[in-house]
Amino acid sequence: MLTIVTLGSCNSYNRILKSDDYEAKFNEANRLYDDEKYERCVALYEQVYQRSPRSPQGEVAFYRLGKACFAVEDWYLASYYLAAFPSKFPYSTKVEETTFLAAVCAVKNSPEVSLDQHETEVALNELQNFVTRFPNSELLDTCNMIMDKLRFKLETKDMMTTRLYSKTENYRAAVVSAEQFLDNYPRSTYREEAWVILMRNSYHLASNSVDSKIEERIAKTNERFNIFLVEFPNSDYLREFEGYVEKLKKINVPVSNK
Repeated sequence: MLTIVTLGSCNSYNRILKSDDYEAKFNEANRLYDDEKYERCVALYEQVYQRSPRSPQGEVAFYRLGKACFAVEDWYLASYYLAAFPSKFPYSTKVEETTFLAAVCAVKNSPEVSLDQHETEVALNELQNFVTRFPNSELLDTCNMIMDKLRFKLETKDMMTTRLYSKTENYRAAVVSAEQFLDNYPRSTYREEAWVILMRNSYHLASNSVDSKIEERIAKTNERFNIFLVEFPNSDYLREFEGYVEKLKKINVPVSNK
């Protein structure tokens, strides 16, 4: 009996899908949407929208296309509909919601921290655009919280890159990367770690330097140590870095470079 009912339902759906009765298509799409059968309502809503994109039904169809794709976690397709909605229906009461949900789709597309973070940067831009456009929205706190998490992901990704340079003994790249990190994230929870990487690689870069650059690199390492000492006077790494400074004092700088 269940099989007969299911087949009847499928036949009814297919008949409406292939028909020229767009009122029936719209009503069936709404029924399926309300029953949370999102994947089945999409094709019907697409037909309704294509038939009458400027009509009230077309607006509902386009909005629900985005919401249906969002519900089944098809983030790219949902983003397409939701991001396009405000430009197609600029006076709709759904503009704020769809703009926010389009940004959420971008957030959902943000990959794990070890991968390329282009999508994360896109998500940040989308959220910032929402905040700028709707400065009085009730969703501002939510946006700020999400943006903080995305920024921390970018921060962590940059720290992973800095760690990798240090681990592979690419001293110069590690120094440059650590300095850039400290400039870009002055309040980072990784700040002391970045300084540790900077000091260690600055020391190794100096101690393995060619004659023409050794004096400059020793001076730079000493300067960095003095800054570190002020910023982290109780650091567990002070003894290690004091040892670096003492070792560098014992290096004979070529007379021609003095």
